[in-house]
Amino acid sequence: MMNMQKLVVSAIAICAAAPAMAFDTVTWNWNADVISSVTTNAVSDVVVAPTGLEQVEVDQTSLGDFASTSSSLGITNDVVSLSGLTLDDVLAVETSSTVLGNSAALEADVSTQYDAIQTFGGVDPLLGTLDVSLPGTLTASSTTIGVINGTVDSDATSLANNFTADLVTTSGSDAFLVGNNVQTAYAVGTSTSLVDLVSFTDVTGLGTLVDPAVSSVATSIGNNIGVTIDGIN
Repeated sequence: MMNMQKLVVSAIAICAAAPAMAFDTVTWNWNADVISSVTTNAVSDVVVAPTGLEQVEVDQTSLGDFASTSSSLGITNDVVSLSGLTLDDVLAVETSSTVLGNSAALEADVSTQYDAIQTFGGVDPLLGTLDVSLPGTLTASSTTIGVINGTVDSDATSLANNFTADLVTTSGSDAFLVGNNVQTAYAVGTSTSLVDLVSFTDVTGLGTLVDPAVSSVATSIGNNIGVTIDGIN
């Protein structure tokens, strides 16, 4: 028994004298591959009882060249005195020019279904048919020159195809719209708005304007669609 106890103690002493190896070599692997799988199941069940139906088919084709021109020249606000007046007291000049190929607008208060096709392009002068290689032209020009003591709003717009649908209902069962819209424009659209020689004399408040005293806007659009749905609130 005494010999065994000595042997155990000797073994423990040998182990304690050996060097600690736990942290002599440390290796970290910072690479991580993450695989994420997400499965979503969505079920929608809609039950409506429409009170009515607006069903429309729109088929529009415009061929050729369209031009629109609006001009305002030499306008003077000829009063005895403008001293002390504000911008609201002076005259307002509005010059607007719009050229439009195809346009359709739908407005309803019940559920709506529509199929719309709008095409604008050039025309073959011999056949009188659509020719993709000959684009149609849209030219809008708005010019305002020579205005004294007056605000100016000049706007030029050229638009090949335009479609709007406005659904304003009083019933939740009517607040849905189903539609198919196809718009094709073979066109060169040009819009020009020019404002020149505008002056003010003895008009106060010009330095604190919220809206501009002179507005000049030119817009060219090939295809445009706007859809608004407003159900019961």
